[in-house]
Order: sequence, then C-alpha cells, then structure tokens
Amino acid sequence: MPKKIVVVDDEPAVCGMIESALQPPEFEVHTFVDARDALPKLRDIAPDLIICDVLMPTTDGPAFFRTVKRSRELEHVPFFFLSALESPDEIVALLEEGADDFLSKPFEVRRLVAKIRATLRMSERLGSLERRRDSLAGKLGSRGVLPLVKFCEESRLTGRLQVESRGYTRWIEFRGGELVQTGQEPESEGDPLDALLAERTGSYVIEQQRLNADALRQAERTSSQEPQAPKVQASNGPIVPGGRLSGLEVRGETIQVQTEGDNRPNFTVTTVVSRGGCVQRKIEATWEHPLNRTADAQDARAHIDRQHQRVVATFRCLTDGVAEPSAKGVDVSLLAWALSSVVEEVRHDLGSVMTVVTLRRIHHRQSRERPTLNVFRVLDDGRVAVAASDAEGAGGAPASVVNDVAGWLAAFLDVAESVGGTAQALPLRQVTKMMESELEAIDFYDAVAAVHADIKARSSAS
Repeated sequence: MPKKIVVVDDEPAVCGMIESALQPPEFEVHTFVDARDALPKLRDIAPDLIICDVLMPTTDGPAFFRTVKRSRELEHVPFFFLSALESPDEIVALLEEGADDFLSKPFEVRRLVAKIRATLRMSERLGSLERRRDSLAGKLGSRGVLPLVKFCEESRLTGRLQVESRGYTRWIEFRGGELVQTGQEPESEGDPLDALLAERTGSYVIEQQRLNADALRQAERTSSQEPQAPKVQASNGPIVPGGRLSGLEVRGETIQVQTEGDNRPNFTVTTVVSRGGCVQRKIEATWEHPLNRTADAQDARAHIDRQHQRVVATFRCLTDGVAEPSAKGVDVSLLAWALSSVVEEVRHDLGSVMTVVTLRRIHHRQSRERPTLNVFRVLDDGRVAVAASDAEGAGGAPASVVNDVAGWLAAFLDVAESVGGTAQALPLRQVTKMMESELEAIDFYDAVAAVHADIKARSSAS
C-alpha cells in the first residue's frame, strides 16, 4: 500500500514540487493550500505523515499542528514543518511540542524524501512494538487451542485469538471474554470454530483491541434507538451504561425484556422478562470485577447489549404462529427456544466458547443416530435455532423430536455439571415458564425427567 502524505503549504509551487518527488506506487500525496481545507479531510485520508508550512495567511502551521495532535486518531502521525524562517527558539519550541522534523526553505528535495522514508521506517518499527505489547504469540501445545480459549475468556479479552495451521487462518473474536464471531481464510466447508478447536499444530496470536472512544459513542447511539431503562450509579466509579428495554409480540401476547447493569460489588447484568406486568423470568450474569473505571465503559455496555440481544432474539423465534401438534407435528421452534433458555442460565458458568463447543459436539454426535436433531443448529452466541432450510416446515417434526431434544439437553447439562456448576438442579419449569403450557402439551418435561432418570440408573449400575 502506498504511504499517504498530506502537504499543506500556501505556495502551490512547493506543493507541486513535493508531489512530483513523491510518486506512486510508493507514495500517495494529498496537497492543500489552506489548512482549513485540510482539517476536515484528514480522518478520511488517514495520513502516514503530514508536511506543513509554518507561516500561512489563514490558519498558521503551529495552530494546525496543535489541532491535529489533539485528535486521538491523528496524534501519532509524524509531522514535518517547512519554513523560510530560521529562528532557533521557534524550531526548538515546535520540536518540543511533538513535531518530528523541521526543514528550512529552500530545501533539497532529495533530503526531504530521505527524511520522509527514514521517519516512516521508524514509525513502522514503533507501531510494531506497540502491537506486540498488546499481543501474545507462540506455538500450539499438545492440548491444542482450548487452553488459549479459556485464557481469553478468563482474561475478559476484547480482541482476537488467531491460529495459522496447514494453510488456513482461523480466528475467534471476543468482546469482554465472550465469543462474538468466528471466521477462516480461505473459506472451506464445515464450521470454523470446530476446525479451529481441532487444531493441534500451528502458531497462534492473541491480540487485544485498544479502547476506542468513537466505538463507544457509536454503541451509545445505537442503544439509544430503543427506550432506555434508568441509568444505575456504580458503587465506586462512573455511571454504569443505561439499560435496554424492548417490547415484543409473542404469539398474541406482549412481553417486555429489560436489561440493566449494576455493581454489587462486581459487575452484574440482569435481564427481566415480564408478561402482563408479572415477572416471568430473571437472568443474571456476574463478572469477577467491578467494571467501574471509565476505561471499562465499553466492556460494560457490550455485556449489557449482548445479553439483552440474545434474550430478545430467543423470543423472536417464537413470534410465528404455532402449528397444531395433532395436525402437523411438533413445533421445533418451541424446542429451540426451550434449549436456548436453558443455555442462557448456565452459559456464564461454562463460558461462552465452551457452551457453543459442548452444544455442537453433542449435537453432532447424537444427530447421527437421531436425524430429527438435524433441523437445529447452534449459533456462535450459543443460541439454538431452527436451520434456515427447515424453517418453513418447522411445525411438522415427528413427536420423537421431543425425546431427542431431551437427550441433547440432558447430555449438555451433564457436562455443565461436571465443570462445577449446578446445572442438574436447574428449575426447568421456572426457566421455561413463558411457554410452560405449550411444552407441557408436547410432554417435554416428562421426556427430560425420563432421560435424567435413565442417566441416574445407568450411573448407579456402573
């Protein structure tokens, strides 16, 4: 990529001379005769270096320089001054303020080009050191990728875990320790997360994303599109970001989903689902730390948004009409909702990635013997959904799907229990209270109880 150079000088001849000397493909030059024209375009240009005259008739060079250095996006861009004046005091003052170099007019073009190249090389080296400071790299060990995933979750990473192996680059993106996206290059069949977790050789990089004030402002603007719940004052710091409030029509009834954050003293996100003014469900997730520093605001906002969006998305899968079980079979969207509701209760103890991995592995294993499970898929956020290809016929699954889903659910809770949770004691009817009568009608609770009883019997026999 060419290095982008911005030149600001009220003498068009100087601009033209520099532009002639800095030719593509090595350089891309943007010239301005007035600093007022340059300022609003700098962010779009994203320059690698700025060259500016000191004395100009409207905005002078030092004023332009100070404005640039106040910008978070531009403060690290190297800055050269040009001037016909040779006052040592003025030169020293500008260099002490952060200017990178100073050339007196008239100057030798070859010298200017050499200084630009040297400064850009130094800037790249410093940038590389900064990037390495925010990353960890190494070779995969005998246990593969899973220990790295657990480290990212426990460290509340906002960034990316990337693995290169056998010609593929695969990655997981985290926000506050939760999985938000996976991908791979080049594209291939199969799920990138499953392929990533199967790797035992290759190299990895864990990169931490820097805090971005603009991204935080954008998140606040986005969340303000829905009604905001009252803001909650943190116990030892700034105000916790405002909550989320959504209203949904679910099968002829209006429900409200409200999510808020609080420190008690650790940061806790609470989602309350209400119908007809009565609370039907309460979901809480607590982190190990009070996110009460200004620097934590982006993570706190993200935790609130993600939990709210997951719960809302889970209910949206129920907004379509219910097929009559006696006429068309079992409504699998109802079973997908029940699974997602249970997953939401245990995902915080199990971890976001382990939740997805466990659900998918059990699903892959059991769907070989139970084909009805093939109508489901596990999303990257851990929700269970009806596969798009089966969405139109989702109301016509055979009754055996209830027992198959019960087996999948029981196996998942068994794994969750094995990592030290209390999944087996989960109050299933309370968690699925919103759709209790519909689930009762298809014998869902009886099926889960029968599977649990069978697991206990086999465990006692062994």
